[in-house]
This record gives sequence, structure tokens and C-alpha cells, in this order.
Amino acid sequence: MLDKYKGCLLGAVLGDALGMPSETTVSRFIGATLGFKRAYKGHPNHDLLPGQYTDDSQLILIASRLLAEANWGPEPYAKELLRTYTLNKFRYPDGTIYAACKRMKNTGDLTGSGVSSDSAGCVSLAVPFALVYKDRREMAPKLLEACNITHTHTGTGAAAIGVALMLNTLIETGNTDDAYLALLTAAQNMNPDLASRINNAVRIERTGMQITDALAAIGNSSSIYHTLPLAIFLCKRYSVPEELLTSAAACGGNADTLTLLCGAFSGARYGISSLPQELLAKLERRGEFEALAEKFIDPKKPEIPAAAETPNQKPSKSPESIYDAGWEPE
Repeated sequence: MLDKYKGCLLGAVLGDALGMPSETTVSRFIGATLGFKRAYKGHPNHDLLPGQYTDDSQLILIASRLLAEANWGPEPYAKELLRTYTLNKFRYPDGTIYAACKRMKNTGDLTGSGVSSDSAGCVSLAVPFALVYKDRREMAPKLLEACNITHTHTGTGAAAIGVALMLNTLIETGNTDDAYLALLTAAQNMNPDLASRINNAVRIERTGMQITDALAAIGNSSSIYHTLPLAIFLCKRYSVPEELLTSAAACGGNADTLTLLCGAFSGARYGISSLPQELLAKLERRGEFEALAEKFIDPKKPEIPAAAETPNQKPSKSPESIYDAGWEPE
């Protein structure tokens, strides 16, 4: 179980870092290889080093630390988002998160500043919530509450809860059919349009359609109506983690969130031992995320250790924000 907990959490962050340089770009499947890269000069993520993650994993880190410290609540979470925004520490933030934080700052309303947007910017929260809450009836409203801090659209909430249920089922049973069913049931109950698009992605995969054509049919924008169905298509098409992660990162568009979802799926299904170990060794804050996974399994574990420096990286210049990126490029 610990192997799967670590796999799910680190798989998500690993996927985010792999997809980081391809975010907003066009798809490039020919010659695609698995490895950390740097974004091209002028790209929104060009200041990030290979192995660093985006705002998606920053949300995971903020939520994970609050959950591990038994300090979860909408206001503490919103305060940390606002602090990160005020310190200008978000890494090319999702537009909806940026807009919500701006509203918080201007109005002082921490919990009522969410925006009705179908962007996939908060779906990464599904990962820590899936690991912390064993009771799904308790988990769902709390996760929806977290999403609504920034994203009030029913599609994003349905996606986050569906993904959390899918990961939770995969960790507990290892049965992919049950996991997909849990996701689809949540989508059908909360947002039938999302369920329809997921079903369409599954149908497309069953036809054996080439990935380039499937990408055009499903879409790869930052909308949750594209990101989640495309992730399900890829998870059904590729059973080998390296192939899945390579293909997801090559999709362009919302590649960081897409590959994050695929990495979490692989880790939850096969455990951390199935993920590329040479890349995990170079992943930003790997030790802290591993410690958080252990804390989720056993809340009596000692305090989470501070992240150690890694080559070519230095500590943040803003230590007052314990939830910020943690590293700045040289």
C-alpha cells in the first residue's frame, strides 16, 4: 500500500515535471523520448529547470502539507494560495487560479472568490485527497470545497472527485475496470456532459485510432472536457508507464496536467517501483513528497523533513512562504 501511495503522489509530480516544457506547445510524437527537458526560450516555463514542476504540483504540495498536519480547511488553503500569489511564486498559474487569487486580494473574501471556469487547474487536488480520505463520503464534499476556492464550475468539481475515486479504487483493489467505473459514475451524477466526453474517448480508443487522430478528435486544451477524456484515452491505450508518460508529455496543449494525471494513474496502479527511477532521483522535492505519502499512511510519522538542495538548484529567496516552489533557477 505504501508503494502505491508513493507511486500515486510522486507519479503525479513526475508527470507534471515531464509535461512542463510541452505545456501550450503543439503535439510532437515523432522522436518523442522520456526525460526531463527545459522549455524553449520565451516559453512561460522557460525559467524552470529540468525536473521542476508547475503550478499543478504546487497545489498538491499546499494541500498535502495542510492535510498531513491535520490543518485542512477552506480558509487555511485559500490563505496559502493567496500568499503564494502575493509573493509572485506561482509558476505560470492557471488563469482561473490567478483570477480567484486576485479577487481574494481585492475583496478579502477567501472562500467566495472562485470563478466559474472549466479549466483543469484544480484537478491535481484529487491526488492528495484520494490518499488521505479512506471514507469516500467524507472525501467528496471536502474535495469539492477545495476546488470551489478557485473553480466553481460543476465540470471541474466532477472531474476532481471522479479522479480521486478512480485513484482510490485503483490503490485499494488494483482493478482498472472498477476504477474507471468510479470515475464515470461521479461524472454522470455531477456533470453528464463530462461523462459523455469520457465515454467518447473510450469509444475512440476501442477503434484503435492513431493517437494523432484521437488527439484531434478529443482535444488537448486546458479545458477539463479535453484534459480528462484525453488522459483516460491514454491510460487505456498504454499499459507500460514509460510509454504512457512519453505519449502524454508529447501531446502538447495541457501536457503538464495531462501527464500528471497519467503519472498518478500509473503510480496508483503499479506502485513507485514501476516509475523511471533515474528520473525520480532528479525530481524536485522528491524526498518531501515521499515523506508526505508516508505521513498519509501513518499520521503518527515524524515531521516532514525540509527539502534538501539538489544540483543546479538553490533554496528559495522567500523562506516566509513554506509552500512556494522551493527552488529558483540559477
